[in-house]
Amino acid sequence: MDRVLEIVLDVVIPAAPDSKSAKASATGTASRAHADPGPSEQTASLCAALPTLVAQPEARECVTTVAFDRGGVLGGLGWRVAVESHGGTQRVLVSSRRAHTPGVTVVAPIFEAALDANGVARALFDAAPEPFREALGSADDLAASATLVAARSRWQWPRDGIDVLLTFDEDLQEPAAPQEPAARDARGADAAPPPELHELRVSAPWPEGEDERPIVDALFACAGDLVAALPAFVRLTDALDRAGAGSVTGDAEAVKAEAVDLGGAVTAEAALVAIGRNISAQWFGNDAGVRNSTNGEFIHQMRVSQRRLRTAMRIFSRWCDETWEARIEPELKWLGGLLGDARDRDVFVESTLPALAAADVEPGRWDAIRDAANAQRLAARARLREALASQRYARAALAWLQWLDLLARRAHDAGSAGFSLHRHAKRRVRRYYERLASTQKLTAIDEASRHRARINAKYLRYTIEFFATLTSRRTRVEVARALARLQSVLGDGNDAAVALRYLERMDAEPYQLGFARGWCEAVKRYTAKEGERLLRELGEPKVPRGA
Repeated sequence: MDRVLEIVLDVVIPAAPDSKSAKASATGTASRAHADPGPSEQTASLCAALPTLVAQPEARECVTTVAFDRGGVLGGLGWRVAVESHGGTQRVLVSSRRAHTPGVTVVAPIFEAALDANGVARALFDAAPEPFREALGSADDLAASATLVAARSRWQWPRDGIDVLLTFDEDLQEPAAPQEPAARDARGADAAPPPELHELRVSAPWPEGEDERPIVDALFACAGDLVAALPAFVRLTDALDRAGAGSVTGDAEAVKAEAVDLGGAVTAEAALVAIGRNISAQWFGNDAGVRNSTNGEFIHQMRVSQRRLRTAMRIFSRWCDETWEARIEPELKWLGGLLGDARDRDVFVESTLPALAAADVEPGRWDAIRDAANAQRLAARARLREALASQRYARAALAWLQWLDLLARRAHDAGSAGFSLHRHAKRRVRRYYERLASTQKLTAIDEASRHRARINAKYLRYTIEFFATLTSRRTRVEVARALARLQSVLGDGNDAAVALRYLERMDAEPYQLGFARGWCEAVKRYTAKEGERLLRELGEPKVPRGA
């Protein structure tokens, strides 16, 4: 068992509502592939699409993997304890896992042992190194955190002189009891059946002291071929990690933005890598939920991740190279438009229209409009799901992760000789503050100008959040909070303007249009006045010298 670098991709096949596979997935029953690990349609398709594969002798077998944890302690250490059962044998595998760059994982063996009649505890405590025993404490505390069943195939896939191994776990399932009502409700009453999920892991040995860059390049090249040949989508974590977190498909709970850890970065390049890692976690933590769930919070959080990414690249515009401008930025603009339309329609149906109806003396007259708006919202969500299931999105996501990996290499090579982070942060914070502070009175400018002011507030807020560890305490607490409030208030005015545009394109009665115009104008005037007050009270952000 050697240390390896690994990229994980999901192959997602939507399940038909009345299909046997969907029924088996809903009840947790093993599929036909698990009962009969012979050649399958998916395996044949993979071989046909990638004729350079060389099958290993153990071509395909049924594998059950059980992961164990002790109150999150092992996961916190980056350790994985798992028992694999296949071919009538069981082995306990303990490894460490850490992100090399987002999408590329370093998997290093700690130890491996066969299980005997005494089970997991005997193998762990007889074979485990001392630090592991100390962290574990007692075998009695060790509990199963996830179980997955799959039909596994392996191929050798030589690439650019690298011995790449492709592992295909087909028809991944959790052999659990029938889904509880609460779990079904969390997916949504009109949610599609869970998709058939297959996992591809592209890995290669990384010997100690060897340059990892050719290995990573080979893995990305193989992942690119898979994306081109299959409905395959890169993931930051594998299915076992996601099952331990509550959902194999990644739609258990929407992922919000975390605070950025600059990790002692002293150059702007290193800071952009850290920010990219942070944004990737939010982006890829929500994309499967957008595809698989009816919960609009996934759409909202994924849209936030894309807004943060576009702002980050504006702040670090000198690093927008040809690859970014040609292969990534246009695709993210396309994706952002779909996310924005779906999110705006969510707000229209769930917030703005109900408030508009409540302001009318006859709220019932708005029911037909709400039904029509909801139909348009569902259509926007369907367009977004279709986009996220497309090869275009798969290529864009992979291109971003590869670009980020190359940026991390450049930052590493530059060391402390790169562009000063403190100087860069100070200039960007000052630029966006001066741009926002120079805004004319919000009550005296037009709707488009107020929208630009809202965008400038967003730029400044995200800039402060990205560089929070470099700013003064007052800046990252009070100024950031005031900017969030300003952005929210102006956002309410923008939501009213968007709602009016939607209504003007719908089959609304003249009375409704007239009422909506008056109501929306009142909202915009109030939010402009409140925004003006907040802008006058906004303190100047500070990036102290030597921070």
